[in-house]
Amino acid sequence: MAKVIVNGKEKVGETLKDVLKDEYYVNGTNIVVIKGVKKEAEKVPKKFLIKTTKGNITIAITENNETAKFFTENYKNFVKKLRWISGIDVAFGSTRIDLEISTEEKEFKKWDVVLSISGLDKDEGHIVFIKRKTEGVYGLKDPKIGIVVGGKWVIDRLEVGDKIIDIEPIREEKEAVDYIVTTDLNLKLEDGWKIFTYFTAEFDGTPSAVEHCLALMEDGIFEITENTNTFVADCRLQTLKIEEGNLIDRERGFITVRNYGAGEGKVYIYRESRSSSLSHTVVGRVKEGMELVDFSESGILSVKTIPERLCVIGLTMEEAEDLLKRYDIEVEKEGDLENAIVVDQQPEFTLDVLKEKKVKIRGLNKDKIVVVELYEDKAPITAWYFRKTTGLTTKRVGKLHVYFKHNDIIMFKGNPEYAKGLLPENVPTDKVEACSIGVTNMVSRYKGMIGVRLSESDKFGPTGESFEKTNIVGKIVKNAEFLRKVKTGDDVYILLQK
Repeated sequence: MAKVIVNGKEKVGETLKDVLKDEYYVNGTNIVVIKGVKKEAEKVPKKFLIKTTKGNITIAITENNETAKFFTENYKNFVKKLRWISGIDVAFGSTRIDLEISTEEKEFKKWDVVLSISGLDKDEGHIVFIKRKTEGVYGLKDPKIGIVVGGKWVIDRLEVGDKIIDIEPIREEKEAVDYIVTTDLNLKLEDGWKIFTYFTAEFDGTPSAVEHCLALMEDGIFEITENTNTFVADCRLQTLKIEEGNLIDRERGFITVRNYGAGEGKVYIYRESRSSSLSHTVVGRVKEGMELVDFSESGILSVKTIPERLCVIGLTMEEAEDLLKRYDIEVEKEGDLENAIVVDQQPEFTLDVLKEKKVKIRGLNKDKIVVVELYEDKAPITAWYFRKTTGLTTKRVGKLHVYFKHNDIIMFKGNPEYAKGLLPENVPTDKVEACSIGVTNMVSRYKGMIGVRLSESDKFGPTGESFEKTNIVGKIVKNAEFLRKVKTGDDVYILLQK
């Protein structure tokens, strides 16, 4: 029997399975086992945090030359005011740089960091950030010392009157760690091992952005889709619109959501600190179990969230009431109460529910909720569009607004913003089966419309369009007849088949 530490607690056992009793762990997720750690602090720092009046800039020393050595030994001398700014570069100074002068012209790329001697006067030394590709004389044989790796947006916002407040080395530790990442519960244990099965994510930020993360982690998992030295990211909810907020520096262990641009909707956990970014909303931090994030390069991680998500949409009225009462939340009920599922709650977001300590929930009889099957394999892009448009990305019950109804065709309002890029996929050929769900693709001028046809057709799709303009995304498997009763302007609620 081996004595080990599991999530900070001492345990005894022969295999991982023996010591996981009473520990939080989602089956099949990563377990990090640290057998031993030896740390050696770097003698010469390779990164520096430059604090300015506009925010922080992080630079990495990439060059092995006399100029880089001079900076690492004299970096405090460059705590100066902004000396000049142009479309090509930004400089802070001046200070004395006692190095050999050169008039040789050099070529630099955008975001290079160089030292400069203006007018070939050693007392006119500056640190310069290159803003675009250029060639020039900077007064030294090897002017470049490194590159900007964080806070690029800060450089673009600098103006006359700004200054460097401080410069600090980031002393990273090189870890010689004997560790493994495993999912094998039959692994034989040895004395002294440290074992981590989950991490705790604590949230406090913009309520809608926090809800995005709570929805992502609601099943107790974080899936590593991207892995770098700086962060890991879960991209399962990528492309969802996110509210901007809490644009503070991203410290090690912080959790952010990308709020615009490529990767909007991704959730990041930072292994290294980075300065703030206009495209990242900070929503929380890893409170415990950061080792699981540090050593996992792929796979799925078990996670506990603080708070638990309090979205009761999709639960029965009884289940919803039981969950909310555990948190002393006052519950007001409306709508159907018998044989009912919650289809709406106000306030919608967990942090607002906890703040107000009161929530209104509305129930709908299960017979009035349409159950659908989505063709995720045959039409993955269209299925994702359908999920986003209905809200089924982050909720258990989706909703569509009836736009038009004629005989056996019901048309629903789509989302023009999400409809971009709806290429033809799973297009019908011979006929469309009854109760099929269709989405108009980019061949149609009305791309993104969603329709259901309650009868079979060999001419037109569920949206009334010809076959080449129609993507078949799924079918109704239960309560299709309820749609015969709906009218233009009604809301139809949707459940996915389990």
